[in-house]
Amino acid sequence: MTNRVAACCWLVAGVAYLGLEAIAAAAQPGYRYAVNFISDLGQPGAALHSLMNTAFVVQGTLFFTAAVLLTRSVGYRGNRIFLACAVANAVGNVLVALVPSGGSGIAAVHVSAATVAIIGGNAAILAGHRVVSESPWYRRASVGIAVVGFVAFGMLAIGAVAATHVLLPGAVWERTCVYTIIGWQVLSALRLLRR
Repeated sequence: MTNRVAACCWLVAGVAYLGLEAIAAAAQPGYRYAVNFISDLGQPGAALHSLMNTAFVVQGTLFFTAAVLLTRSVGYRGNRIFLACAVANAVGNVLVALVPSGGSGIAAVHVSAATVAIIGGNAAILAGHRVVSESPWYRRASVGIAVVGFVAFGMLAIGAVAATHVLLPGAVWERTCVYTIIGWQVLSALRLLRR
């Protein structure tokens, strides 16, 4: 039962995040996924900024809730690392919502929070996939998803430091390293529901 509740938390979080982001993006004139950053939707001047900031909070909170539920029901010894990564993801997401981009003097807080959320979420994949399943295909898929997430984050960081595009626009790299987390949690939820 606990695993089913955790799976539902991850499914709801993933669907809510992507759905609320799509609604906020559609309401923002001229917004394009390949060019504009996710955080642009949460800025105070954005059309539905409250909706996007709600998406960040829901994602972080439910990601962490599912991690807590799973670690309580499984005797995997890497639980503490997995929980620490889930906490980082949750705190980062909530701070991204509370300190939106575009404000003067707080850009560093927002960027730091986004970094913590992205690194924490992708690290949680590596630390937590054994909590979900010992299946070889699932483990390989999880590691592959996390590697894609970290590579995308690296490309995003290099582009930000160099103030230029690295092969693709920064918004594409940002979405990739965020969507790996969403994709893994949905995959994991479906795996838990099948067990």
